[in-house]
Amino acid sequence: MKTATAQTLIVISLFTFLLIAVPVNASADSRHQNNANHSTLAQHYKEQANEYQARIEDEIEAVRNKPSTAFLGRNAKHFKEHVMFKLHQLEMAVEENLEKAAYHEKMAAEQTLQPVSLSSNLSDNI
Repeated sequence: MKTATAQTLIVISLFTFLLIAVPVNASADSRHQNNANHSTLAQHYKEQANEYQARIEDEIEAVRNKPSTAFLGRNAKHFKEHVMFKLHQLEMAVEENLEKAAYHEKMAAEQTLQPVSLSSNLSDNI
């Protein structure tokens, strides 16, 4: 009877330990994964900003290569306004993406400075 009770207590204590230890390790993995996610997002936003910048340059080049008759007549004012609007929207998108990239780089840097997990502190004390 004593062995059955002892075995039950051992199984319960091991099960309890697993319930406590697994989330600590999972949080360490998720912290590392978040760091990677922030780095990946920062790279994504930088690439997107570069793409928008290339589109701005393409639009400017397209306007420069337009025939001069495109700037004459009834639709010239609308054409100019439309081009200016598109350029402004693209410039705003470039700024937003660069801000987001800077934010995610900052978050990734902050997470690398934080301790990796609590489990390493627990193992050091044992």
